[in-house]
Amino acid sequence: MAETRQQNAKDDLENQIDAQVAHRLPDIGRLVSLPHTMYTLLSLLMDEKTQPKDLERVLEQDPALAAKVISLSNSAFYGLTTPVSTIERAILIIGFKELEFMAMGLGLSETFDLSQIPKGFNGEELWLHSLSVSWIARELAVITKVCEPSEAMITGLLHELGVIILVSKFPQQFQQLLELTDAGVPFLDAEKSLGLSHAIIGYLLARNWNLPEVFQQGILYHHSPRTCPGRKEMAALVNLSDNLAHKAGNPMRLEDPEIDLAYALEVINLSPANLQNFVKVLMTSLPQVQPMWIQMMRAGARKPGPETKGRFSSLLSGGAAAGFHGRSSGK
Repeated sequence: MAETRQQNAKDDLENQIDAQVAHRLPDIGRLVSLPHTMYTLLSLLMDEKTQPKDLERVLEQDPALAAKVISLSNSAFYGLTTPVSTIERAILIIGFKELEFMAMGLGLSETFDLSQIPKGFNGEELWLHSLSVSWIARELAVITKVCEPSEAMITGLLHELGVIILVSKFPQQFQQLLELTDAGVPFLDAEKSLGLSHAIIGYLLARNWNLPEVFQQGILYHHSPRTCPGRKEMAALVNLSDNLAHKAGNPMRLEDPEIDLAYALEVINLSPANLQNFVKVLMTSLPQVQPMWIQMMRAGARKPGPETKGRFSSLLSGGAAAGFHGRSSGK
């Protein structure tokens, strides 16, 4: 009976998206899979007994990824005078937690090539936004303890999976979406009118990949955590992280996510005062790690934009809710 309900729910979601996209998604799921290294990392991240040596063994099986990790450890960000030449030392330099994060980002960026993207869309911004949401979600999970930080990190990284698929695999449909947004139609309204809901598309691919349900639900409900039937705290946490990333100067520019702030804070058990303290930490720490992410994406160094401080300041002035595109918590 439960399987029947799940299948009916999946069929209903498929009926809400463009027929051509729905038809091709199963094939994409078979032809475009997450790298084996990334699947292994998913398992390691879900195991609290994982040690740095475990990650080293995984990276040794993926020479290309290992080379990138070593290259990152030699970046100017760390200011080393002696070059790093081994995975073991790279792990020591970068740190286990950050290495997990970067390896996940590298694995996903290699899965989908955003070099051939529709005109008028910035693929680098999409990756930087996804990484920012992932990083923020992980740090919020550490503070609130409502979920495992690794779960939050992965869900945050995958929350725009539907957009990544549309950009890389359905450029014609995505171009239509761009044309509507250029004409002033809000992004979420435009994708709904075209049957291109990135939340549904990302969810369906995550199902095809047999990813854990917590990731599937986080992807599907990251814009509507109230409607999530299961892990509402994950959906709310990613929803808040998504909004914070936008205000921090790392938007997915087509999108301007709404947030039911009072509800999100209640679900993840975070007070307005603690949110303000968290934002103050982000003002300093997030810009420091972003140049390394940009190098990871082979996009060259870029300093945080001058608007970053101002956007964060808008969150702090007038209370924790200032700067959010909020809905009434009574909705």
